[in-house]
Amino acid sequence: MRKIYLLLAAVALAVSSCQKDADGGGKSPTEPPGTIPADFDWKTIQDVSVTVAAPVAESGTPAYSVIRVYASPILSEENVVAKGVATAAAPFSTAVSIPAGTRSLYVQTTLPDGRKAVKMVEARSSVNVPGAAMAAAASPKVRVAAKVSSVSSMPDYPVMTEPDAGSFAPQAVISTTPSKNFNLGAKESEYAAAAYYIPAGAVIDGNINLNGNYDPNKQPVLYVKGKLNLASPNIGYATLAILPGGEVSISGKLTAQNVAKDLPALYVFPGGKLTVAEVSFSGREAVNLGTVEVTGKLDLNNALKFYNGAGSVLMAATFKYSNSGGLFNDGKITADELEFNSTAAFENCENGELTVGYVKFANRTTKFYQKGAADIEEMYVIGEVYVNCYTYVNKLKVEGGSIYIASGAALVTETADFNNAKAEFAAGSLFIAQDFGPAQGGKNTFTSKAGESDVTPVLRFEQSSFYSKGDQYWSQAYTAFTGRMEVVDPHAENKFYVAKCFTDGAYLSLSQLTNIPESDCNGGKGQITPDPEPEPDPFELVEGQVYTYCFEDNWPWFGDYDMNDVVVVSRIDRMLSKDGGKVSELTFNWELRAAGTTYDIAYGVQMDRVQSANIASAESSHKGFGSGMFVSQNPESGKNVVIPFFNDTKELLSTSNTWKGHTASPTVKHTTKVTFSQPVDAAAVKDSEMNFFIAVKSRSNEVHMPGYAPTESGVIGKGSFLPSDPYKFYIAEGDQAKHNYMMWALMIPGEFSYPAETKDIRVAYKYFMDWASSNGTQHTEWYLEETDADKIY
Repeated sequence: MRKIYLLLAAVALAVSSCQKDADGGGKSPTEPPGTIPADFDWKTIQDVSVTVAAPVAESGTPAYSVIRVYASPILSEENVVAKGVATAAAPFSTAVSIPAGTRSLYVQTTLPDGRKAVKMVEARSSVNVPGAAMAAAASPKVRVAAKVSSVSSMPDYPVMTEPDAGSFAPQAVISTTPSKNFNLGAKESEYAAAAYYIPAGAVIDGNINLNGNYDPNKQPVLYVKGKLNLASPNIGYATLAILPGGEVSISGKLTAQNVAKDLPALYVFPGGKLTVAEVSFSGREAVNLGTVEVTGKLDLNNALKFYNGAGSVLMAATFKYSNSGGLFNDGKITADELEFNSTAAFENCENGELTVGYVKFANRTTKFYQKGAADIEEMYVIGEVYVNCYTYVNKLKVEGGSIYIASGAALVTETADFNNAKAEFAAGSLFIAQDFGPAQGGKNTFTSKAGESDVTPVLRFEQSSFYSKGDQYWSQAYTAFTGRMEVVDPHAENKFYVAKCFTDGAYLSLSQLTNIPESDCNGGKGQITPDPEPEPDPFELVEGQVYTYCFEDNWPWFGDYDMNDVVVVSRIDRMLSKDGGKVSELTFNWELRAAGTTYDIAYGVQMDRVQSANIASAESSHKGFGSGMFVSQNPESGKNVVIPFFNDTKELLSTSNTWKGHTASPTVKHTTKVTFSQPVDAAAVKDSEMNFFIAVKSRSNEVHMPGYAPTESGVIGKGSFLPSDPYKFYIAEGDQAKHNYMMWALMIPGEFSYPAETKDIRVAYKYFMDWASSNGTQHTEWYLEETDADKIY
């Protein structure tokens, strides 16, 4: 690496940062700790052969299906590594190079009618993917709100029958307001009875005691067919039963005690109505089949079980349920506020309709089973929420709680904030959030329970990023998606820290791919109309993956390893046959980013498995090709094709673009198109077969990546390298521990943030030496991990 140091204002002194003595010796730089194994091959990519069979559809094998293979769970065009067609007669089969850190491939199959299926497979040297199952999904259960479901999960509750008005003795019929306090069931009352009756047309204003527990009838029942007005009664051992047409109005607080008795404390028949200012109920059971309207606070506590049956209406301003009771709704519940504490459970059954302003499940043991319809303005979850049918929540916050969405059900929100939360999705379930983000503090875990042949659950985030509010090193909260699910985010970035969120079959798409059959239980929200997928042309352009090639220029002597003497970003696009087997044309998209050198350096590529005779033409957009190591921009003569890109870095950059704080030269993107006389095997032009190199000062002085051979023009003389691999540094007579198998060139997946001038890559990147000294088993994606920002350009 020849560097330029500016000393003082008027004196320029050129010094090579890797300058050795004339005999090639010299003082070696300080070595970071760690020993690199002799057999480490320095490769950052892996080769994969992929075969994908035709899908199995309900109407038989289609004439064709379009196959796209992604090297990332982010299903965007830049992550496609192969594209083609599978038919019953011939599978799609190709060979590609992918980053070594890639653990899974994502294979998308598209039918001619646009229906899609995505399957995750392990990235191995040879991958055989069975045909995707494309049968139409079974329709999930349907809830029709206007009808009473015969399959309601409403548990059995006490049933009282309407008594015959003529069955009461005259003394048990209360037609006028008692002149004094009337203790139901007591022997000192005007008439001691087990049951009392307020007939239709009667209006009773007070003086009725509902405590009960008086001899001889300790559990009396008061049936109200007319009207009863009370102040603040307490229901003890008695039962208040409001018959059809009956009305009870309580101006103050209605209380009920938790006592042992045979009948519910409150039983409202269909057509009956209770209006009350405030309720505090701790009785064992209450049943509403009519209308209960609470203008203030409804407080249900202890072990009370409250049953709101089919066709009933329960309204309250503030609704609080505490301790170990349960609320079961198969009718309508409307409340401004609804709060559940302790182990209280709420089951909104199949016929249930819930409309709430604010609902809070305030304890981890609190459970909400939502099987009907729910419209909630704001929901705060610490406990567990089971979504079995369509649920709308305007503002959803899950703080350490859990959300479970059943097959065919949908949870739809405008804003959703999750913190240290868990969400679980069954087959064909749907979660839609217009604005979704993890709160700072804890990791969220989203898990799919869908099997290989199930309808894929869909999570759709319409407006905001979902993965992290932190940086690429997860300094803040993020969400992990695990299992077979589709996450849709049209605004997601194609970043490695986004891809890290998806494992075990989860993937991200920019628009919804999975069609979920329409039903009332998902509100029709999962239905999409896919666009037809035409059959590709015989050869289709497939954009390649981006790689950065970094070179040291001091070969064969030890360098300073800032890896910025020549930095080229490259992407190879291929005209790939639709069966995946052949390539007719390559386009190199390349850009010289840095040239931290004082030498004249040329740059080119040898295709190690393509012969020169098979090149029809090579055309480059870079026309300022000066004199130097290559005779011209045309391919060199020789057995294997060699394509020159430039003859000198100064043709493209006027400064090095390596010194921090110095003005950088603009970089220019170029293309070099290579057309073959006859299509070549896809395996012959994988990225791993592209032997990029620089020529330093002379055409014969080539620098390649470890494991790659020089061209016919390259000369390897005696130098400080391992004889079996001239592009690994090793001195047989020197300090072996100090000079251990470093390289002069490196291929790095993606856009690489190269070190600044004189900053050793081994210290600029925290995990570089962990990767190299572990023989590539640890920190495979070290280039995406932590850096010393002061040492990065």
